[in-house]
Amino acid sequence: MMLRAVAMTIFATVAPTAQAGNISDTDVLVIVHKHCTTCHAAKPTHESFREPPKNIILESVADLKKHAAVVYGQTVQGRAMPLGNQTEMGDAERATLGQWLKELH
Repeated sequence: MMLRAVAMTIFATVAPTAQAGNISDTDVLVIVHKHCTTCHAAKPTHESFREPPKNIILESVADLKKHAAVVYGQTVQGRAMPLGNQTEMGDAERATLGQWLKELH
């Protein structure tokens, strides 16, 4: 229920201004907020982290662009993230994120 509220908040507050193909920034932020920001936030909510791992924060489009290569390598290619796939990121979500990241270049 909380995840849905977060997704709706993101959808309402982030204008899908830039798009990679037909994938909007909002589409990607929903995926990232669902699977990444419990750890990779300025203030992580995951009980194992007081600070974001490797100081990688993924709360905004600018953050994603800054860390695009690492996110692509760790999440799409290597499938190492999310750690142990604790948030159950699916293949379709990885593909969407990967396409968006690849089309940034």
